[in-house]
Amino acid sequence: MVSIELLVQQVINGLLFGGQLALMAVGLTLIWGVARVLNFSHGAMFMVGGFVGFFTLGATGNIVVAVVSAALVVFVLGYLTEVALIRPLRDREEFGIPSMVVTLGLAFFLENAVIVWIGSQRESFPRFTDVVWNVSGINLSAQRALIFVISLVALGLLFYVIARTKLGLGIRAVSQDSDTALLMGVRPNRIYALTFGISAALAGLAGVLLAPLFAVYPSVGWYPFLLSFVVVMVGGLGSVRGTLLSAMGLAVIRSISTIWVSSEMAMIILFGIMILVLAMYPDGIGGYLE
Repeated sequence: MVSIELLVQQVINGLLFGGQLALMAVGLTLIWGVARVLNFSHGAMFMVGGFVGFFTLGATGNIVVAVVSAALVVFVLGYLTEVALIRPLRDREEFGIPSMVVTLGLAFFLENAVIVWIGSQRESFPRFTDVVWNVSGINLSAQRALIFVISLVALGLLFYVIARTKLGLGIRAVSQDSDTALLMGVRPNRIYALTFGISAALAGLAGVLLAPLFAVYPSVGWYPFLLSFVVVMVGGLGSVRGTLLSAMGLAVIRSISTIWVSSEMAMIILFGIMILVLAMYPDGIGGYLE
């Protein structure tokens, strides 16, 4: 018999992790919605963010500097990825598959480059805080709560930029029709590059924020990427609202499932949900919501 306290604890853990997972997933769906690229290097951006944060923290001792540095460095990496690797493919008749192959190749390149230059060992990232609050038998980690708040602030800032700024207007215009946006004076190539940079920065931010939980090592990004992929497919490629709802819902389901099954089995359950949702709603729940 599962106690109410344990069930509530897992729901809270799931909601906290869902907010963190949304950072990765929203970045992934944003690239697709604007640039029509399924970015398989997204997990590698997560990994790079973790390593940048790790070494910056070691050099400065300042966690704020480490977090900001990770986001900025990975933003530049994402921006250059679009300019150097994705943009040359846009003139081809077939763009989708080549762009996926290129990003997959980049993921393996970055992972193996880190192995060669840094090593394959796990680097322990210090916890931000060890404080744990206990409320009526429910434990709430101050670190997880802090990461959740930072994630919400980052996502809120992103939504403000998209909804309220000139850059956001350009992003929305290009996502709907790049040719019409060009006639309106918007430069699609600039929007593609900035979107890639923003998306990568979200992944890098997630990488440094979750580093104390996952540790830092070359292949650390694949598991968060797989989770984000499931979230985006369930939420709907290009649908930010669907992705947010999917991230929170699937994170809670995963958390509750681990009461009875292993984390590997919980992942199988998530893939099963993805298959079922796509069978019923090919565009994901985002297509149904919109």
